[in-house]
Amino acid sequence: MGKLFFPKTAAGNLVRNRRFFFPYLLTGLLTVAMFYNITFLAWHQEIRNMPGGETIPSIMYLGVIVIGIFSVIFLLYTNSFLIKRRYKEIGLYNILGMSKRHIALVLLWETIYTCLITIVGGLLLGILLSKLLLMILYKVLFFSVAFGFSVNPMSLTITTLLFVGIYLVALGCNLLHVRLSKPVELLRGGNVGEKEPKVKYILTILGLLTLGIGYYIAISTESPLDALMLFFLAVILVIVGTYCLFTAGSIAFLKAMKKRKSYYYQAKHFIGISGMLYRMKQNAIGLANICILSTMVLVMISTCVCMYLGVEDAMDTMYPHDITYTRVQPGGEWQTTEEVQEEILTLVQQSGLTPKKTQAVDVMRLINTTAQGSTFSCAGPTDDEFGNLVYTEIITAQSYTQITGEPLKLAPNQVVIYTTENDGDWTEVTVLNKTFSITQWLTESPTGKHQAYSDRELLLIVSDVSVLEELLQQKMEKETMNGQANWDFSMDFDGMDKERVEELYDQLRQLTIETENTDRVSCRAIEESQFYTMYGGFLFLGLFLGALFLMATVLIIYYKQISEGYEDKERFAILEKVGMSQHQIRASIRSQVRTVFFLPLIGAVIHLAVAFKMIVKILSTLNLMNLSLFALCCLGTVLVFGIGYLVIYRLTARTYYKIVR
Repeated sequence: MGKLFFPKTAAGNLVRNRRFFFPYLLTGLLTVAMFYNITFLAWHQEIRNMPGGETIPSIMYLGVIVIGIFSVIFLLYTNSFLIKRRYKEIGLYNILGMSKRHIALVLLWETIYTCLITIVGGLLLGILLSKLLLMILYKVLFFSVAFGFSVNPMSLTITTLLFVGIYLVALGCNLLHVRLSKPVELLRGGNVGEKEPKVKYILTILGLLTLGIGYYIAISTESPLDALMLFFLAVILVIVGTYCLFTAGSIAFLKAMKKRKSYYYQAKHFIGISGMLYRMKQNAIGLANICILSTMVLVMISTCVCMYLGVEDAMDTMYPHDITYTRVQPGGEWQTTEEVQEEILTLVQQSGLTPKKTQAVDVMRLINTTAQGSTFSCAGPTDDEFGNLVYTEIITAQSYTQITGEPLKLAPNQVVIYTTENDGDWTEVTVLNKTFSITQWLTESPTGKHQAYSDRELLLIVSDVSVLEELLQQKMEKETMNGQANWDFSMDFDGMDKERVEELYDQLRQLTIETENTDRVSCRAIEESQFYTMYGGFLFLGLFLGALFLMATVLIIYYKQISEGYEDKERFAILEKVGMSQHQIRASIRSQVRTVFFLPLIGAVIHLAVAFKMIVKILSTLNLMNLSLFALCCLGTVLVFGIGYLVIYRLTARTYYKIVR
């Protein structure tokens, strides 16, 4: 054999098997380009220098990890499909006189060509697209795009090393297959597993149990904190259940239908059920992968779009006022705040701004209160009470008047109450071992919604700061208790001049330093850019990963259609010989292909519908409580994805029908 025999043979194999290799090479090239760009954005210095830019690298680092892990799993998965489709070809090489060492050399050269095409081409494409993606990211974040073009050597190095490693592992797996297989086994490798599948009852029951438990967790979880902690457990259970039911549950269902003699022994049902049995046995893993990837796309895009569109709602919840100056009461005697308030108003007057409204509120916030009837106490350090926490606020009657403009007078042992724990039949309430008489029930909280970690709320309005001092002492005695007592002075401005407000904010920050207290100040205009940066970064990453998962879904569907086409070609030729008409055969093919093709999409939509409530709870921890907005985002994502899925079906079905005919 000449020196160029193996390189030429490898190149010829790529050309002859282009129907299989071209999508694999194209996907590898795009994956390389996407991984380069996510690392490029993670390490881009200009992003770090923009306002709020410190959050973007953290978000992009998450993308680097996800795409890196995905690349390893997905490229090895598609490689296993390719090597399986080439068993006959490799076995034929062996019978014709090529040793396993020679076959290994051919596979090595194929890997070298694959690396050159995908890694070099992917890096070039990634470099060309990097500026475009940077412009898109800046557009999402409402920042101007800087001129210039750059290449990140670190991104080039990391990307090259990762994908060279992936392809070397794939080569090792292929060589192991060849080494452990006999030529005769390779020649009939495409026909392995043609026996009718058996029902795996244990796997079916496991699938029903894991999917049922995952669904139950998603539907029954009420606390946002519980939702955060249980979400990934529910995801894992649903993934396991999906794989088990696609691989074993579908077989069990079809077998049960087969046992119904009156149903099974009809021409359309007989061919359909028999064909589906073999389809599900050979393609169940691929269908489960499509279902899981489709679910990821739907959840990720709908959630990230909702976060971005709902940023104003989150801002209204977290920063309802233009500027808020907060003084933390250290405990003991309640500190007077008149001097601080006068100093703040003096700075406001000097800034040239005119407040349209100011309000001073004495408030005590407790974040680990638990309820037993009308008694509210504190969860200890070992108490497992995360799902039962009640967000608690206690304000004075004077503060209530500042917020609502309504006068209110109370005796020291009296309160006005709002709570989600009762409909209004209590006469007394006990908080921190102090019992109050309830004089009035409110239908809503005057301080607004606070659903960051719990949808259970308690608001008490007490007579004056002396009662707050007493409760604060109780808080200080219980060291395990979390929460603070604050004086909040908030201001809103007419015709807000953003630059002047930011200057005032800087002056107030200097004031917090001079007071040598734990005072702090927040500014909506300043935080707004931070929010848009963070949520815009999540939107960009969500769309980026969604595109990657969608690309993987398309490739798996394409390979599934090709593999089924070659397998069904011989089957339907036999059916034609035994007397079935072309019309019956085509109708049977069309019915099976549609059923199998759209089954993962139906499963993904069901997964999203079940997860809806849990995702809403998680979004509430980010102060996103617009249920209708998230519902519209989910509906829009499903519609767009469904249309794209239908287009993919039509394109790949053509390839399938060409092979079968």
